[in-house]
Amino acid sequence: MTTCKLNQIFIGEVASVQNYGAFIRIPGCSLQGLIHKSQVSSAHVDNVGEVLQKGERIWCKVIYIGDDGKIGLSMKYVNQGNGTDLDPNGIQLQRDVQKKRPIEKHDRRTIHLEAILNTTCMKCGTAGHLSKDCFMSPDGKRYELVPEIEEKQDIIQIQSDTSKKDTGHKQKKLKKKKKARKIKQDALDSDSDEKDVIKKKKKKYSKDQMKKKKRHESSCSDKNSSDSFSSHDVKAHKRKHSESSGKRTKKFSGGNGFCCSKN
Repeated sequence: MTTCKLNQIFIGEVASVQNYGAFIRIPGCSLQGLIHKSQVSSAHVDNVGEVLQKGERIWCKVIYIGDDGKIGLSMKYVNQGNGTDLDPNGIQLQRDVQKKRPIEKHDRRTIHLEAILNTTCMKCGTAGHLSKDCFMSPDGKRYELVPEIEEKQDIIQIQSDTSKKDTGHKQKKLKKKKKARKIKQDALDSDSDEKDVIKKKKKKYSKDQMKKKKRHESSCSDKNSSDSFSSHDVKAHKRKHSESSGKRTKKFSGGNGFCCSKN
């Protein structure tokens, strides 16, 4: 009888190494457990002898106990450094088991065609159908299957609806384009109007400046002329004054040139 339990973790000794796995001695149990090469490491292992050697002590976890006494062990679900359980809930073990399960092949039913082969119609003489399924009239006229009027009407209606939708969509696009063009043109017009206003203001300002400049120049010329006339008058007045004073001295001077005073 085995004394180990499922999900038990222990340190076991490698008893022997085979190509498919390694047998481990379980402490307190007379039976040995098998570590399959798929349970040695999370990476793929081809040769177990390259990883384990006889007499080596490793951490193991019991993952399977069979009715016949077989014990399945695993190394990859246990941390080999401190022996902590890396899969306490057994989720990874369930995934590995599902991967190993073979895909069940369902029996596909063969399809039997119930067509009548090598038969000729008594009415039209063509092969592939019986006379009861023939659409040829006894007088030899052939008729083809024509879709019902309702189906034609539905097709026409669907086509008309799609054409209406397309035309409506195109009209909406054209309206949007026209609106965008109008907005753009309005913006351009407003910009041109503003530019015209600015140009008119500039022209008016330049005209006013020219007028002011002309007025200033004319006033300056008038002032200069008036100043020149005033200086000329002053000179003439001085000349007259000097001549009158000379005449007076001649009248009052004697032959000696001395001035005689009145007694």
